[in-house]
Amino acid sequence: MARKPARVEFLLSHEHFVMQDSETVAAALETYRNKPSLGFPDCLIVEVARKAGHVPVGTFDRQLDRLPQVECVL
Repeated sequence: MARKPARVEFLLSHEHFVMQDSETVAAALETYRNKPSLGFPDCLIVEVARKAGHVPVGTFDRQLDRLPQVECVL
C-alpha cells in the first residue's frame, strides 16, 4: 500500500507529465496518506466534489463518512 502514494507523487512531480487539476490530486494524496484505509480513489472523489462545491458528499461507506464534508446515507 505504501507504494501507491509514491506513484502518484512521482506523477505530480514529473517534469514532462502534466496532470489536470494537480492541486486537487495533491490534496487527495494528503488525505490518503493520513487515512490509507480509505483508498486513494475515494479520497480523490471527495476532493473533486469539495473543489466543485458539491458537499456534503453522500456515501454508503462508513469509513469514508469519517472525513469532513462526507455524510453516510444509510
